[in-house]
Amino acid sequence: MNARFQRLMVIGLATILVSTACIPKATPSAADQLATNIAIGVPIALTRTAEAPTPKPSATPTQTAIPATVTPTSKPIQPPTVINFAPCWFGPGPGYNLESNIEQGAQVQLVGVGSLPGWYIIINPYFYQRCWIQAANLSIDPRMDLSQIPLMTPIPLRTPKP
Repeated sequence: MNARFQRLMVIGLATILVSTACIPKATPSAADQLATNIAIGVPIALTRTAEAPTPKPSATPTQTAIPATVTPTSKPIQPPTVINFAPCWFGPGPGYNLESNIEQGAQVQLVGVGSLPGWYIIINPYFYQRCWIQAANLSIDPRMDLSQIPLMTPIPLRTPKP
């Protein structure tokens, strides 16, 4: 090889090494940091917004006669079922992030009644996290005692600062 070609090759390699070594580390934008903080805080906030159910005073136990023949009770209470393909949000409505969509016919676990009328909090059957679903998208057995389900308040939406 001739000397001129070798010098060009060395200069080219040196330029590549120097240019890649001087790249500064990327710093996350304020929006990325805020989104990360929100994502970390959502599960914590969801567990802290549920009101504890108030204990009901127990009645004084009385003795009752048990009938000789026991008739079978009606069928067990059915779990809530999604009646339409429905979105499930991290809060009540599209102002919050979408957790996922839930297929029609999926049975779900009801864990809360929303403080906003027309909303329930369920356990997402796909990701096993709490999410908010509209009451119009659920079929709830009328025998289910909703007074035993805690009332839950959504975390407030944050408005960006200018």
